[in-house]
Amino acid sequence: MKEEEQRFIGIDLAKRSFVAKVLLSGTGKGKILTGKTGYRGLRSLYKNLRPEDRVALEACSLGFWLARRLIEEVGCEVLVLNAGDLAIIYRSTKKTDLNDAEKLAWILKRLPIEELPVVAMPSEEEEDRRALVSELHSKKKMRTILVNRLHSVFTRVGHTEILKKDFATSGARENSVLKLSDRPKLEAMRLLSEIDFFEEHIRQIEAEMAVTLEGDSKAEVLFSMPGIGPQTALAFLAHIGDGSRFSKGRQVSNYVGMTPRIYSSGETERIGHISKHGCRALRSIIVQSAWSAVHTKKSNVFKRKYEELVPRIGKKKAIVAIARRMLETMWILVSRNEYFKGYDELGYRLKLQRLSCEARKAKKMGLAA
Repeated sequence: MKEEEQRFIGIDLAKRSFVAKVLLSGTGKGKILTGKTGYRGLRSLYKNLRPEDRVALEACSLGFWLARRLIEEVGCEVLVLNAGDLAIIYRSTKKTDLNDAEKLAWILKRLPIEELPVVAMPSEEEEDRRALVSELHSKKKMRTILVNRLHSVFTRVGHTEILKKDFATSGARENSVLKLSDRPKLEAMRLLSEIDFFEEHIRQIEAEMAVTLEGDSKAEVLFSMPGIGPQTALAFLAHIGDGSRFSKGRQVSNYVGMTPRIYSSGETERIGHISKHGCRALRSIIVQSAWSAVHTKKSNVFKRKYEELVPRIGKKKAIVAIARRMLETMWILVSRNEYFKGYDELGYRLKLQRLSCEARKAKKMGLAA
């Protein structure tokens, strides 16, 4: 094949459509391909591509799915890129689908692959796990919104003695609602049914997680850490995997968005808030695990470090620092396949027993074979 025939293609995806910009290795202007992301539209895209093409997509769920289809159907080289690390895209003042597709193609044409922010494509198992983590995060968020709404019903009619912790269980919520009358009670009853609905889904998802993690040696290693349960272990393994694509812990923190932004100008350098790039669900879960680790009755390295940091930087910054330290420690444990130093053996066995119990329940519910 002649070098001038090489094509560089950037594809920008929307929910229902795509725009592809095709650039030639020479000076030709190339062409534009557009279509729907349905079956017919994608079949047309496959026919317009060649095995010799190099294609770039932005990292997202649909992007990973299409990348696999392109490799299977066309056999071309496909690179999934982290747009957050491409200033030409995420800092651009002009944001259109065609403009982003042109930039992806332009980057492919001018930069060697080793200089591109390529994202490793997750396996199908990792994608299934990510979907579980995302669904659970979403359901819990909806439950929190409904509980806050329920609490507002009480405060609106003067029952300020009722706290959110009084809504921890279904029975406690029903007893609290008995204090209401007329219109507020009707509204509260509707909210109760919605909260029960989401809690049932949360139980089902957690049971499915238990089946997924049962017998997973990497998950068992993570359970040896204080504050780490099935949800955190699954979120970590879904997004970080066995850790082999990272060479040091800081890379993991940067990937999740837990490293601070650095602003530098002349002789002035200022450290800002964490970047918050990467998976929001994983960041949220690891922070919750950090709170769990620092609030345990038994002393551990994270609790001691937190107590040391709080007087200097405050609780919020301290817990983020602990969450990052826990994240990087998880990477070390998984990469080396070793247990947390000085772990609580009794607590560890209890975690495994609860996981096994949840897995059995899930199988009875028909959530696993």
